[in-house]
Amino acid sequence: MHPSRLFRRIHDRNNYRHIGKALSYKFFVVPADQTIYLCFQGSNGLTDWLLNFLAIPKPKNIKGGGIVHAGFLRAWLSGSDTVIEELSELTERLPNFKIVFCGFSHGAAIAQLAAYDWFTLTGNRCQCVIFGSPKLAWGAETQRLLNDAMILTSWINPADVVTAVPLHRWGFRHVRKDFVKVRRIPLLSKLRVYKHHQIYSRKEIYPENWRRKHGVA
Repeated sequence: MHPSRLFRRIHDRNNYRHIGKALSYKFFVVPADQTIYLCFQGSNGLTDWLLNFLAIPKPKNIKGGGIVHAGFLRAWLSGSDTVIEELSELTERLPNFKIVFCGFSHGAAIAQLAAYDWFTLTGNRCQCVIFGSPKLAWGAETQRLLNDAMILTSWINPADVVTAVPLHRWGFRHVRKDFVKVRRIPLLSKLRVYKHHQIYSRKEIYPENWRRKHGVA
């Protein structure tokens, strides 16, 4: 599925289930590709944005350890058992289907945590395709742990200020960065936050060899 099309499927607010502390997710299955997509919704309301900017690193208390953004971790753990149980039941019914974790913005960070937990539970290193994610990992060791647990593609618009937080000088970093193609970006243009954060639906910004380069389903 082309990244722009996948983004539109994630960004469509229909069929999401809302549980826990701002944890919004949905599944969709593509039988022709034998693929299960687990999507996490982007920031939707004040609670999500407060979690986005709660940038206090907190130990991730699962096998392998790691230190991540406290707000995203809190949101994920508030309903992770439910999501993992539903995914397990779906994979039992569709045993030959591959899994793609995906998300946008706030949901992009949570998608990585979900893919990491699935790996520690099953040993299955799945694809994770995300758009406009804030920084999740704290320190190089956590970055390595997350990267080793999934086949990650992290699409980032250099003008998207959401992807610049929390600040690198606080110790936060992206697990991976895959830049979309945009024209030269004037400094003041970055103030148009909504415009640059919603750009990922445009097909022309992705490289022509996106499938071969990133191995996306």
